[in-house]
Amino acid sequence: MPNTRSGGNTVHRVARPRAKSPSRAFGESADWSDHRGCEGLYANKPRDLLRCLRPAQWLKNLILLAAPFFAWFDPAQRPHLQDPVRLQETLGLAFVAFALVASAAYVLNDLADRREDARNPLKRARPIAARHVSAGAAVPLALLCLAGGLAAAWRLGAYAGGHAFLWLVLGYAALQPLYTFWAKRLAELGAAAVALGFVARAAGGAVAVGVRLSPWLLACVFLLSAFVALCKRRGAHFEKGAQQPSAAEGRILDLEIATLAAATLACYALYTLAPQTVANFGTERLVWTVPLVFLGLCRYLRLTYAERRAAQPERALLRDPWLPLLLALWVGACAAILALA
Repeated sequence: MPNTRSGGNTVHRVARPRAKSPSRAFGESADWSDHRGCEGLYANKPRDLLRCLRPAQWLKNLILLAAPFFAWFDPAQRPHLQDPVRLQETLGLAFVAFALVASAAYVLNDLADRREDARNPLKRARPIAARHVSAGAAVPLALLCLAGGLAAAWRLGAYAGGHAFLWLVLGYAALQPLYTFWAKRLAELGAAAVALGFVARAAGGAVAVGVRLSPWLLACVFLLSAFVALCKRRGAHFEKGAQQPSAAEGRILDLEIATLAAATLACYALYTLAPQTVANFGTERLVWTVPLVFLGLCRYLRLTYAERRAAQPERALLRDPWLPLLLALWVGACAAILALA
């Protein structure tokens, strides 16, 4: 629109294009005029909320079945497992309790690491990092899962006549913030925290059904879990765009992985020949399953270093053709040897 000044000259105002707003880092306040930003922050679809819980990770809770599996072949402990309906209800509640508490931990971890995950090629598709789920929805989701898991643990304690399982779940829940905000910054502490979580699951399965679990088996669970956790960290170094470790750190990590692999194999072999194991099951033939454990460890090392697929253990277990086969052969061999004994 022309504008006439006092000097008689006519000045025309030209509309200038509006400058593009600078790209915002994740976590900065969204401009309400930026429709894309508002939609990304506040549109929480049920599918994205479910992805935050990482249902594929619930496979880890199958370690709850370790104690009932071995107790079934122990004549002194088999009476605790005679009622199939009660056994299914007990193990189902235990599975739900650990799954919900673990999902709450996953949401907390994704929320704390959302900025780092947004720059990570492997993790930037996670719903919170991709801004498909807002922090305002993630916090209540985590609290709801935590409350549901603790309620299931309390119900199982009331159902089974004791609250030892509830204390195990509480300890597991208290371990998760320590892992998220401190332990995972160091490879060794993070692996130890992950391994303790699996030990809590294995012990929870024994407590839930009222049977005992061999300390040797708990040691095997701890060593194997720490081995997988360190392999996961080592595999993450091969991902595109990942920060490469120093030469000394890489060598230390490799030595720790090799040490844990050897310690796991030795611990399992000692468990199969331990006097208590032989007395409980009436056979020393469990030692015949040691080669299967050796092959499983070797296969996982190959996935870590040669095929570079250990960054996501759950995918490696589901998609690799050899690991599920070796696991099925180990379970079948143990069941056949103990049944014949």
